[in-house]
Amino acid sequence: MANIALATAARVRVVESIEQMTLICAEAIVAGAPVRIDTAGKFTNANGTTTTENRVYGIASQSKAAGLALTAIRRGVLDGYNFTQAYDAPIYLSDTDGTLADAAGTVSTIIGRVIPGTSTTLGTAYYKLLLVNA
Repeated sequence: MANIALATAARVRVVESIEQMTLICAEAIVAGAPVRIDTAGKFTNANGTTTTENRVYGIASQSKAAGLALTAIRRGVLDGYNFTQAYDAPIYLSDTDGTLADAAGTVSTIIGRVIPGTSTTLGTAYYKLLLVNA
């Protein structure tokens, strides 16, 4: 399993948001990280190690410190990841806290799929975007 990084550290762009929620962060969270809702009703980093940790709500749209409000995208399209996967490839929750991966973690959790971003001009390759469906 290889973890998936952002093209630019701590920067993700929301292309489309269909479903989202804003909550307070229980810990520092970076943009592009998968998050879950903890027992106190706050966002915390998610990972694929257990069935408690893998209950992903969505993907963090910004980097925020503990105690600040964060919006997470549950369903939508995000840009900013450095994908090497093919179009329509599934993207999983990594065993590393707050990270996505190209293969399943201990508890298999699909976060979304790689889709083409077709806003580029003719004759150039499409962007690779993340279709989030947490």
